[in-house]
Amino acid sequence: MTDPGDEGASTSGSSSFLGQHLEIDTDSAYGDDSESVLSAFTSAMSAATDYRYENGRRYHAYDDGAYYLPNDEDELDRLDLQHEMWKMVLKGALYMSPIPDSVQSVLDVGCGTGVWSIQFAEEHPGAQVIGTDLSPVQPSFVPPNCSFLVDNAEKEWAFDQKFDFVHVRMLCMGMHSWPRFFRQCWENMEPGGWLEVREIMFPWGAAGHGPQDLEQIAKSPLLEWSDLVRQGAAKVGIDTKACLRFEELLRGQGFVNVRRKDVQWPLGIWPKGEEQKKLGAYAVENLKSGLQGISTAVFSRNLGMSREEIEVRLAHARKDLKEGRYYAPIFMYSCQKPDVQKASAEPAFEARTISDAPASGKHSDNGKDQEPESNGRRMPQ
Repeated sequence: MTDPGDEGASTSGSSSFLGQHLEIDTDSAYGDDSESVLSAFTSAMSAATDYRYENGRRYHAYDDGAYYLPNDEDELDRLDLQHEMWKMVLKGALYMSPIPDSVQSVLDVGCGTGVWSIQFAEEHPGAQVIGTDLSPVQPSFVPPNCSFLVDNAEKEWAFDQKFDFVHVRMLCMGMHSWPRFFRQCWENMEPGGWLEVREIMFPWGAAGHGPQDLEQIAKSPLLEWSDLVRQGAAKVGIDTKACLRFEELLRGQGFVNVRRKDVQWPLGIWPKGEEQKKLGAYAVENLKSGLQGISTAVFSRNLGMSREEIEVRLAHARKDLKEGRYYAPIFMYSCQKPDVQKASAEPAFEARTISDAPASGKHSDNGKDQEPESNGRRMPQ
């Protein structure tokens, strides 16, 4: 196991040029000699790409150890596939929040490969889209209204603008304080702006049972794996079940028009319905590398497992995945920062869920099947 301070592990200072917004210096003491400034920036960029290699996987260097999933090519391919799964859930849309077409400033926190940022920028050429991530793995050729910053969302934000829309998904394996994170979202949003958060929960569940059924977890190597992810994350103060209380946290911060949608990603083609089967097939493909990527650093660093022990557990989990009927619990939230100049009554909170064993691509709300809502826009092909 390699700790952040061990030889070969990457380290970064408490301050960095990365993630900083630049201003023109009209009274620079450097004059025409910019070599020292260029050298400092080059050093910062080098620190962000001086990746950690561990157990055959590559991990981020900036704020080394802040996030537990790798950033190598296998992981980037998995994230792009996962993006398609999110679009399936939203019927091809990029978001469920009722943001206006006139949206101007957008922040994508933890943007990964940058695919969501890029596609949103293409859909909304009038909006300026900023994606942030610990790893500079995004493509160089992007729409002119899209840019990326290397930054840690858990540190103090230093944006020189406020945002109309903040998009967040899949940060649970790196987030230690959701209340602080939601506070920073609030402070960096325009009045009337929207925040959308989508998260996965650990442990996972079996068809017909809840995701925290201890009896089922004890019977299943895959569910036991998912609970070990929870345990390993908890060792360093990460709560992989925090999404269950996002409503309380968001309302406590002051957000209104809070809307929640619960979804189950079937792990396999066992559920009824063509859409669910397709989603399940994608989920299995997503897990081929995801099982190892999600758990290897957590198991080795936090639970003290050897690489051999990890591989044995992964083999049992993969076998169980083929034979069982399992799902990953997904929670999606949308909320708004109130505009005091356009105050209106807040509608009643809606909690929409589907059954433990999804039988179709529809959501069940009080016993009635409903199609998942979307913003009505189709994604560019």
